[in-house]
This record gives sequence, C-alpha cells and structure tokens, in this order.
Amino acid sequence: MTDTKAGTDLAEQAPAKALASRRGVMCGLAGLGAAGALAACGTAESPDTETPGTESTSAADGGATGEAGGTGIAATADVPVGGGIVVEETVIVQPTADEFLAFSAVCPHQGAIVAAPDADGNIICPRHQSTWTLEGELEQGPAEGNLPAVEITVEDGQIALA
Repeated sequence: MTDTKAGTDLAEQAPAKALASRRGVMCGLAGLGAAGALAACGTAESPDTETPGTESTSAADGGATGEAGGTGIAATADVPVGGGIVVEETVIVQPTADEFLAFSAVCPHQGAIVAAPDADGNIICPRHQSTWTLEGELEQGPAEGNLPAVEITVEDGQIALA
C-alpha cells in the first residue's frame, strides 16, 4: 500500500510510529517517577508554604515598615485577643489585650507551617498534630520543643519584625 501524496509505503511507517509512541510513553513515565520522588523529599529546611488557616501579609498588602528598621507584617487589629494569625513564617498571638507575642511558624518536628491558633488557643501543626500554647510552649508532640520566639515591635497599630 502506497501513500500517493508522499510516495512512501504506509507499511514501513507504522512500526516507526509505534516505536516512537512507546518511547514517548516510557519517557513520560520516567519523568513522572522522578517528579514524585522529588516531591517526597521535603525537609525541615524547606517548609510547607501553604497551610489551611494561614494568611500572608506584606508591606504591599497594607503592612508597614517599623521605625527600628523592621518590616511591618500585620496590624494589631488583625490579631484577636486569645488567638492569633500566621503571617508567612511567623505566628503572632495576643494572649491578653494589648500583649503581642511572636514565634516561628515552622514546626520544629518536620518543618511544616503551623496553623493559626484554634478557638481554644492552641497552635497546631497540621502534619502530625504537635500542639503549643499561645506562649509558644509545647503541650503535645511529636515535636520536642517550644516554638522559637521572634522579636517584634508594636507601634501605632502595626506589628513589625524587630
């Protein structure tokens, strides 16, 4: 059988097309396997950046620059009394009225970003359920330590990294 336009034998083209198709499938499968292996290799040095219950604020979003050279990351009005928020890799809490504390939001166990405090005032890691108080003290593991404190300044209704 001959293709009249190209003048080639269609019987000769079929095996070449089938070979290219099998090769494409095998290469695609190899690529998927490599991508899966890389995705499974997360470490504490590369924390999750998106966790349900977190929010991100920057100077462009309404944050401000602190007088001490720090970067404004949140407004005091955004942090509920008895609760808190997560901004990028920082948990900002207000245990009592006008008392603001900040901690690293990176779980010391495996590097996930913790969730904002729940209704009971617990900071919980979504990966393995480690739990901390509003003062950053460990209540339940598998994490083995408190959340590291982050120095902040509070001025004119803005919270800034110190």
